[in-house]
Amino acid sequence: MDSSTPASFSPSGSRDDSVLGADPLAGLGSDLNTRAPHQHSPGAHDLHDHDASQAPGGFVRPARAADLTAIGQVQAATMLASLEAGHTAEHSAPLPEGVRAMIAAPVIAAGWETAVAEPPSPEHHVLVATTAQADAASRTVVGLLGLAPTQSMDAEGHVDEAGVRAVEVTALGVEPASQRRGHGSRLLAAAVDLARQDGARALVAWAVRGDESISRLLSSVGMAPTGAHRVLGVGEGITEDCWAASL
Repeated sequence: MDSSTPASFSPSGSRDDSVLGADPLAGLGSDLNTRAPHQHSPGAHDLHDHDASQAPGGFVRPARAADLTAIGQVQAATMLASLEAGHTAEHSAPLPEGVRAMIAAPVIAAGWETAVAEPPSPEHHVLVATTAQADAASRTVVGLLGLAPTQSMDAEGHVDEAGVRAVEVTALGVEPASQRRGHGSRLLAAAVDLARQDGARALVAWAVRGDESISRLLSSVGMAPTGAHRVLGVGEGITEDCWAASL
């Protein structure tokens, strides 16, 4: 199960102080000791190409307005699965039904509309993973990744101009039926390419503690926990850990 950022998610990457109790880059020292993401084959992620990056199991490309319904469905499914795994692991209890009922694909899709059609800056990106049919029109969106610029914060919560310039994975998910086919790794590899193009020095992502699938995915591409964490006000509380890699 690939994961997805939970209910506090903002497509623009803005921080919700009611939820966020730690700086995403708090665990990164000035020397950026965290491992660099694994390299991938040259030419594998040309996002300027109309059909985007190709691999045997699928493609990655920038999201389009026509993808919004599928984006909502993918994130709703992966968000629910990740929160369920985290809540069960932390409290030995299932996610409350009230929380499950609030995760609605149409609402999530509407939340992505501006991010896809009018991103806040050239450094904000929304990518989708698709199936690999030869006919582009037949490909189905099966995965999602959101990317937004971020930077270290000082003790008062203000941007630390001398801090690490980074990009944050604001959402990451692959529909359950399409997992373990490389879609998550391709999305992250494309994100690394874009982050480097945008001049970032680090890639960060929040992962629900207890969702072993997302931990395995982030670890497999060279990311590692920074030590920073935050607690989401979901059910009895769900902890997210910050993962990062230098670029």
